Amino acid sequence: MDFKSLFRPGILATRPYSPGRPIEEVQRELGLEKVIKLASNENPEGPLPAVLAAIQTAMKDINRYPDAACHELTMKLAAHLGVDSASLIFGNGSNEVIDILIRALVSPGENVVFSHHSFIVYHLTTAVHFECGRPVPLATGDKHDLEGMAEAIDEKTKLVIVCNPNNPTGTYNNLEEFRTFLAAVPPTVIVAVDEAYYEYVSAKDYPQALPMLKDHPNLVLLRTFSKIHSLAGLRIGYGVGHPDLIAELHKTREPFNVNMLSQAAAMACIDNWHEVAARAERNREQLEWMEAELAGLGLAVVPSQTNFILVRTPGDAGKVTEALLQRGVIVRPMHAFGLGEGALRISIGLPAENQKCIEALKEIMS
Repeated sequence: MDFKSLFRPGILATRPYSPGRPIEEVQRELGLEKVIKLASNENPEGPLPAVLAAIQTAMKDINRYPDAACHELTMKLAAHLGVDSASLIFGNGSNEVIDILIRALVSPGENVVFSHHSFIVYHLTTAVHFECGRPVPLATGDKHDLEGMAEAIDEKTKLVIVCNPNNPTGTYNNLEEFRTFLAAVPPTVIVAVDEAYYEYVSAKDYPQALPMLKDHPNLVLLRTFSKIHSLAGLRIGYGVGHPDLIAELHKTREPFNVNMLSQAAAMACIDNWHEVAARAERNREQLEWMEAELAGLGLAVVPSQTNFILVRTPGDAGKVTEALLQRGVIVRPMHAFGLGEGALRISIGLPAENQKCIEALKEIMS
């Protein structure tokens, strides 16, 4: 039987998401005892002890279904953010909230505008959902072309997604640029701002979307506990928006979509939010050191406001990636993101891991 005939064109033309390779897989394949992973923008420091303790406590009840409404977590996060609890929706990672937005808003023939060189899930999700994606190239400086994105909006546009700061470039659009963009977007078009990396930002003119929600009811904020909070393995993210909009989004949310351990861990993260600033500062110190070292090797470095760096090599980044892999360092080539054959992304690790990466690159580049 030809099963392919049963599927929509968008499904057939889409490749499954390809994550960074797991450490264990590389160890088995190459027979390496020590491998470091700088490919998936994870926080190398790991979860806080209080988070692990909360997970341990919650484990005794995993024979029960989790709270489908995430009630306790919702109340705690709403108080922390200073928003109405009805403004929040949680997902199995912020990826799911993106998927919920697209499924809830977009009908056949309608479209979603986003940056072509941004989080690849935007491409994948819109491709399988009526091929509704309308990607716009980056502007000079490897950041979102907000003016071009506003111009790409038409009467069939239901959603615009802005990743700020952007993955995989690490760049950001400033407050003035973002305000100008919002003013150009029709109020009937939802603007989702993906702030997965906002805790890492040090730029003074970075426009956090949270204070703008009250003046822009078509604005939705997306955040995650995967990055600076070190919960990538538990998959929990959230959206913040107008209560009436969020109420409609809840209709497409899967039952029990956020598991019990994730909810407990996220609440412990909120209780220990005072740790975030120190984590961000340690990341910034290592990021600036890495940027200087990479530039010293003659590589083109894109200044980053995140926990990763986009680097352009003189030749094929795939060959550099493979050479690093042979030396026990996993990084991510950016071919799938459409950034050219020389582009690769390096996540910030622990100091010793970053040192090993630089030493390996020195061997390769020489």
